[in-house]
Amino acid sequence: MGLTGTRAVGVAAAVALALPLLAGCTSSGPDRAATSSCSASIATPTMKIPLSSIHANVWNASGETGMAATVSSQLRWRGVQIIATGNDPSAEKAPKYAIIRYGANGRQIALTLAEQVQHAKLEQDDRTDPSVDVVIGLKFALVPVPPPPPSKITINVLNAYVIPGTATDIATEMRKRGFHVDKIGNDTSHFYPDHAVIVRYGAKGEPAARRVALQFNDVRMVQDNRKSSTVDVVIGSKWTDKAVVPAARATPKPTSPSPTATCAPATSAAR
Repeated sequence: MGLTGTRAVGVAAAVALALPLLAGCTSSGPDRAATSSCSASIATPTMKIPLSSIHANVWNASGETGMAATVSSQLRWRGVQIIATGNDPSAEKAPKYAIIRYGANGRQIALTLAEQVQHAKLEQDDRTDPSVDVVIGLKFALVPVPPPPPSKITINVLNAYVIPGTATDIATEMRKRGFHVDKIGNDTSHFYPDHAVIVRYGAKGEPAARRVALQFNDVRMVQDNRKSSTVDVVIGSKWTDKAVVPAARATPKPTSPSPTATCAPATSAAR
């Protein structure tokens, strides 16, 4: 068996061993004492676990209402299975960015999930199941998902501007750039007096919306409750031809993953 086959078998075996333990995963349980010591080195998983096989609690320690629900929604569409959400039940001080707690069976799971969270620190406790906790800190942020290519993005072009035909012209330009245009029409239900373009999207469409926004100057990003990844391009009252960014400059900058500490300072985490 080649190296690729061996690695695939290893991942499958790890997931198979972990899943039966998840029957005991709950949103609450006995006290779990943190046992790790802190290291400043950057850790990467030696065996990546599929996000769809990761079961996580999302705890809010940021002090901002609703963050657990927001972050859990974002992690869910990335594939993570959410067990429970709420305020952090531990007595720990709120982290600056994020902490991912895990047990002895969950280190590779935690390292894999940490690749989704900026500046995450890992903290091992005494849980016996492979669940993990994501603790939202004061400056929590997920690592942006790279935007898909234009050929994978579907947009609607809607005119909230006074000049007829503008939506058709913009749709033609966006097709030239490779975007799939679904609907072209007017948006009579909204008035946008302060921007040239409004990009509307749902949580699942955020990566696509970032690429769409690069095509224009003076853009306002508006997230709504849609479930699809389709993005609306709405032409606002400040529209001019100068709002279109030349195609050669309308590309995302490469991003680098943030360092992930292998652990957090040892504390007692009451659960």
